[in-house]
Amino acid sequence: MDIAKQKYIWFFAAFFLAITPLFSQTPDSLQSSPQQNSQIQLKTFVESSNTPLNRPVVFHIELSWIGELNRYQIEPVSQPVLTNLLLEGSGSENRLEPLDNGQFRSIKSITYRFRPLEMGMAYIDGVVVKYVNRQTGEEDQLSSQRVMVEVTDPLPEPGGGKVKPVIYIALLVIFFAAIFYFLLLFFKRRKEARLQPAPVIPLSEQYLDRLSHEVDPRGTNLNEMTGKLSRIFREYLDQEFSLHARESSTQEIVNQLRDLDMDEKDKNNLIRVLEKLDLLKFAGKNVDPADFTNIYGTIEAFLLKQKRNPDSSQVELKEEQ
Repeated sequence: MDIAKQKYIWFFAAFFLAITPLFSQTPDSLQSSPQQNSQIQLKTFVESSNTPLNRPVVFHIELSWIGELNRYQIEPVSQPVLTNLLLEGSGSENRLEPLDNGQFRSIKSITYRFRPLEMGMAYIDGVVVKYVNRQTGEEDQLSSQRVMVEVTDPLPEPGGGKVKPVIYIALLVIFFAAIFYFLLLFFKRRKEARLQPAPVIPLSEQYLDRLSHEVDPRGTNLNEMTGKLSRIFREYLDQEFSLHARESSTQEIVNQLRDLDMDEKDKNNLIRVLEKLDLLKFAGKNVDPADFTNIYGTIEAFLLKQKRNPDSSQVELKEEQ
């Protein structure tokens, strides 16, 4: 009987020693669970792996862990290396998400907005995030994989198909209306110009213009200039006073001038100019610049006087006694 009791005692002792490790593991497992749940996680993703050329590529970097937001010190994350993309903007956000067990998940997210440059494949290289555990002082880092995006054909802009035809039609209407208006204005002005009498330019003004354009007082060949001056002057006398100066001799012109009802001073000046031009014509030598300037000035002064007083040209031949 004593031997049987001893066997039972040894059996229960062995059984107790066998199950003791099982009970001793429970506290360790409960203590290690929060450490595993508090580990930091890195996730990177794009909102769409197929993006039209005229739409942005939105890229997210997300760090999360169980516990308070200040549990980890996150080092600044540098901009990822891009291929066929251009950075347009970025932003960050911190938030807490409640869990079923009463704890919170801390989330720190960084969002980048990229613009595709051309159709084809675009790449966002992996990022490296360094952090420090504020509780233990341990430093570590996380890295992500390269992300690929396919850039496809651009999409039509919202409402573009409805607005553009209306704009084109409006522009065409304005264009043709402007053409019609300017054509109407052109024909109206041309009609008014036809109805209005043409302005009468005094004969003296016409010959003053010819004198300034055809005769150069500072010219080198004064003999040629004198011939032009004589011809223009005779044409003016012929048209203004009906003296037939072009086919008449100088003496015949002088005789007709004497019979005109004209200021005696003007009459004498014209006769002197005609006689001087005659002398220069048959002298057979170079014209003296002083003589040419005197003749030119006398004719020009007479034409200017006739222009200022157009009625003074209305002279008549004296009645023969």
